[in-house]
Amino acid sequence: MYNTNTKVSMEMNIPRASIHVGTDKKSFSAQMGSEAERRGWDEKRYQSKNAETEKNNHYNFSRKHLNFEITKGCKVMPLGSNPTPLHQRLQQRHDELGFKPYMDANHPDQIAKNSPNGLVNIIFGGDHKVMKRLAFGEQQIDTSDPYADNSHIKLMPAIYEWAKDTYQFCCSMWGEENIIGFDVHCDETGVHAHALTVPVEQVKKRGRIGSQYISKDNPDKILSTKEWKALPKEERSNYIKTEASKGMVERVSYAKVWGETAKDKSEYLSDLHTKYYNEVGKKYGLERGIPYHELSEEEKRERRHKSKEVLEAERQAKLAIAEAEKLKAEIEAEASIATQQKEEAQKELKNAQSGFLAKIFQPGKYKKEETAKLKESYDAGVRETIGSFIKAAGLKWKSEPNAESLGRQYRMSWDTNKNLSNELNTKEGIISSKDVEIRGLRAKVTTLTEDVNGLKYRLTLIDENAVERLRSAKNAETARADKVESELHSLRSTYQNLLGKWNALWNEPEYNEAARKVKERKEREARLAAEKQDRYQNILNRFIAEGRVALRAFALTTRTNFNDKEAASIYYGIMAVAHKMELNLGTKEGVTSAVNNFLSGVSWSDCSKFNKECVTSWTHLFAERDVTYEPSIIDNFISFVDYMSFSAETYSSLGGSNGCADQLTNWDGTKKLGLVSPTKKKGQSY
Repeated sequence: MYNTNTKVSMEMNIPRASIHVGTDKKSFSAQMGSEAERRGWDEKRYQSKNAETEKNNHYNFSRKHLNFEITKGCKVMPLGSNPTPLHQRLQQRHDELGFKPYMDANHPDQIAKNSPNGLVNIIFGGDHKVMKRLAFGEQQIDTSDPYADNSHIKLMPAIYEWAKDTYQFCCSMWGEENIIGFDVHCDETGVHAHALTVPVEQVKKRGRIGSQYISKDNPDKILSTKEWKALPKEERSNYIKTEASKGMVERVSYAKVWGETAKDKSEYLSDLHTKYYNEVGKKYGLERGIPYHELSEEEKRERRHKSKEVLEAERQAKLAIAEAEKLKAEIEAEASIATQQKEEAQKELKNAQSGFLAKIFQPGKYKKEETAKLKESYDAGVRETIGSFIKAAGLKWKSEPNAESLGRQYRMSWDTNKNLSNELNTKEGIISSKDVEIRGLRAKVTTLTEDVNGLKYRLTLIDENAVERLRSAKNAETARADKVESELHSLRSTYQNLLGKWNALWNEPEYNEAARKVKERKEREARLAAEKQDRYQNILNRFIAEGRVALRAFALTTRTNFNDKEAASIYYGIMAVAHKMELNLGTKEGVTSAVNNFLSGVSWSDCSKFNKECVTSWTHLFAERDVTYEPSIIDNFISFVDYMSFSAETYSSLGGSNGCADQLTNWDGTKKLGLVSPTKKKGQSY
């Protein structure tokens, strides 16, 4: 009889070529290009990649030198030998084709989700044993060990031939100018090649069909309409008017090349597998895989290309399921044994009970309570009772029983009763323990069944798209990090160049002298600025002090109005307080705060309380009602303070709160107004 399982097994064992088309890509970062070309990958980088256990990486640093690439003209070169990185070559080709991705309106530095795909990453490989033989021949090598020393391993010529044939196949399918990179990796578990391609279609130029004029005498001479009209009228008849055919142009179009619908893409992929087998695979003993449409839904799911993350998640889930099912089977077997042991114990108990009843509880005879009673009667020597016991028990003797023989017979019955009771208790204990054990095992089986079902359910929920979204987000962050790192590297290079130039300058005596003078000048300027600031604050303090002295002097008089000199001192004292405390004199609150602060520093000794209150009220009325604080007046005051603090010479005296203010000049050389008496409000007096 023909066994279908045998057929499936044989089909699975056939060495086959593999073509994995990566998920649709809209961008290709520098980090992705560096990984494909292993640019900048040292041993530490290899170890960090292998440390990413969730990706199940097996990169072997000692085999890095075996990696190679196929360049234009089908030339074999060491991997990463092209001076232009992969992502830059891709951008150059996109620029040639005039391709620009759609950018996200909310994030101008990111590509929009609806942007067309501008590249396709295809992985060519095949049966592990076949690819291993092509690459390494009969050399002993464990490609699954990322830390094995394979530095002595050499590549066989066959792998170069396979790579060149695969490269030429790609050129025939998509054009050599659109093969941006063809990288062969020999440092992972399986030998494979990455082909980065740009999907390009040929389309006619847009616009109206123009006209052209062909010479009757020379068909190779063709003029445009403009050129024909420029000819003399008598020469135009020598040309025949024809329609100019539209030229063809190239444009990026993933959908037109790989299929606009899922069905179209599936058919294109199926045809791709067939062509690759006919042109490359069969040459190296790699059969075409089973057509996708002939697979079951489960087989289709298993055949779909998955990322490393998804494959590792499925592997871990399947291992967990297998382990749980194994444990479940062991527990079920153990439970079965316990159940059998229980049944045997129950059977033994039944037999023991039957034997006990046969030996002790003979039909129609005594009970246990009667035995005890008979024993008591025997010990008392009641012969009549003993006779009843003998009759009830059916005991027989060849001769008349005496006390010794009767006691011996009774002891034998008593011991039999006791031994059988112990045996029964033992059997019942075994059965009880087996019941507990069986219940526990069954509970474990139930739990494991639930766990297995849960794992299987979660396995079905593994979402390639979700993983891809997470990977895209990670790649975007990595790209930004790479950009920042590149900018930082550039800044560091610039800094190092400048540092070198700076150090070189310091070797020149004239520069040393100039630097010394600059340093001295800066120190002098900083010192002068500090001194100027000190003088500035001191001048404000002197304005405040003079105003307070003037107010105290007025408080000791009997006058009720300030004279002009007192008014000026108090006015500018209040302005100095406001400027120092950064109070706004354009508001009532600011003026009130300035006055209160000014008054808080006045010495009121020798002044009566009444006099103090009066002077305080007059000062508020003076500052808040009688005078104005126009911006020009405030600016003039600040300019005066600044001028007076400019040098120690002008700082020496304020000149009675006026002094050198008359010496201030504007930018055009005209005189500034000095500090004059405060401007009175109309109808007011001091």
